[in-house]
Amino acid sequence: MKRKQVLYLILAVAILGAAGGGGAYWYQAHYFIKSEDSRITGDIYRVMPRISGKMTSLQVSEGDSVITDQIVGQQDNTNLSTSMLDQAALRSPISGTVIKTMAKAGEVVSPGQTIAMVVNKKDLYISANIEEGDIHRVKVGQTVEFTVDTFSGAKLMGTVKEIGEATASTFSLLPATNTSGNFTKVTQRIPIKISIDDQQGLDLAPGMSTTIKIHLKD
Repeated sequence: MKRKQVLYLILAVAILGAAGGGGAYWYQAHYFIKSEDSRITGDIYRVMPRISGKMTSLQVSEGDSVITDQIVGQQDNTNLSTSMLDQAALRSPISGTVIKTMAKAGEVVSPGQTIAMVVNKKDLYISANIEEGDIHRVKVGQTVEFTVDTFSGAKLMGTVKEIGEATASTFSLLPATNTSGNFTKVTQRIPIKISIDDQQGLDLAPGMSTTIKIHLKD
C-alpha cells in the first residue's frame, strides 16, 4: 500500500512539474518575443576626399573623438589654387568616435573612397530580426529588455522605434534562388530598430551581439 502511495506521489509531482513548465512556456510565449538575431549598430558616416591626390597626413586613430568639420587628414595641396586649398582638407561629417581608418599617409586617394568611419556612440541602437510569424505582434513603442554578450550580467532597456516594411533577405546582395525545381520554404525575418534608453555607462560598440525580449503587454 505504501509503495502505491509513493508511486502516486511521484506521479502527482511529475504532473504538477509538467503543468508548471507548460504554464511557464505559455506565459513567456504569450507575453514576450525573444530573439538572439540582434546586434548593436549605429549610423556610420564616412570621411571621403573631395579631390584626387596624395594624402600627406591622417591625424586621427581608431577610438579618437572628433567634432563636426574637424580636419582629420590632409591631401597634398602644392599645385592647388588658393580657392581650392580647402578641398584638400579631409573633414569629419559628424561629431563622434572614429571606429575605423582605411587609408595611410602617402597613398593616393580619390572622391568616393573611404578614409575613415565615424559613429556617434550616444545614438547607437539595436537592429533585430523577428520571424514573420511573430512580427504582427510587434508594435512601435513596446518596451524591450536586452542583454549584451560582451557585458554579461548587465540588463538594459530599450523601445521599439521602427518596424521594417520588407524581409531582411530582400536586401541581400545574393538573394536566395532555387533552380533545381525543389522548393524548401524558409522562415523569413523582418528587421526592427530598437532605441537604447540608457547605456548605463557601458562602452557599447557597433556589431556587439545582443539578446532581446520584447514586452508585448506592459
